[in-house]
Amino acid sequence: MTNIRNVLQVRNIPENLVPLQGVKGVALDPDTGYTYKYESEIEIERKKKFAKMNSNRKQNKFTNTNMDEIDYICQSLTNAQIGYLMILQCYIDYGGKLIHSQKDKTPLKTGDFLKILGLEDKRQTFYDFKDKCLDKGILIYITEEETYSINKNYIFKGAFKGMGVVSVVTREIKEGLKGNKPEELAMVFKLQEFVNMRTMALVKNSNETDLNKLEFMKQKDLAAALGVSAAYLSRQLYQIEINGEYVVAKIKVGKEPTKFMLNPNIFFRGDYAKVQETIAVDVAPFFKVRKKN
Repeated sequence: MTNIRNVLQVRNIPENLVPLQGVKGVALDPDTGYTYKYESEIEIERKKKFAKMNSNRKQNKFTNTNMDEIDYICQSLTNAQIGYLMILQCYIDYGGKLIHSQKDKTPLKTGDFLKILGLEDKRQTFYDFKDKCLDKGILIYITEEETYSINKNYIFKGAFKGMGVVSVVTREIKEGLKGNKPEELAMVFKLQEFVNMRTMALVKNSNETDLNKLEFMKQKDLAAALGVSAAYLSRQLYQIEINGEYVVAKIKVGKEPTKFMLNPNIFFRGDYAKVQETIAVDVAPFFKVRKKN
């Protein structure tokens, strides 16, 4: 082929381009031999979806759960108390202190906790939760400041390195208590221990990077991990919604066993933007709650 000029311009692209095999993003005009920048319709649609999902990225705030400590938290608290803790983790600052928001850094007081957790008419339930968290070292009370903090060994906000962590979009979890019982949120909290770092699938070997070696959780494994029956999973866990999306998806392909994954718009491991682009865009239909006519 002679006189091949690498045009690499998006505009004025001929309609009869042929994508070059093994060369991503480049196509050939068979009539002229020129090459052009090229995006398939699938890639264009993918970028549109990603741009839409990531348009409010700056508004998405995250907190992190240390996966190695999930068992300790679950052994120390009741299911309802785990759900309350999951809500409160959305209110920590970078030092772990429980505050109203990043704009209003006023420390939370008892009245604030009661309102946030929906326990205004169940004060003793809150006191039992607070006392148990303090006793187990999950909450820390600083007398001089009269402030409460979540122990950063378990849940924290900010950068991390060299540890297994599941990050949570706080805006979504704040909405979670409005439509779900704290006991239901506790089930989701427990599942974080099984989130695979590359796929968001629920597996027994969550830090495995070789996709061929993943040991996917079966329904009986989920039931055993949560201490419930398989029927309860169908009746409760798979029905949990937050902001019009299911929290857990069941994915069935061909003759393969059913696989499960957490919603990557709410939970993720690693870089949020990368997870949105490489995972969330493709699996979004599995989590969308269809409106009944």
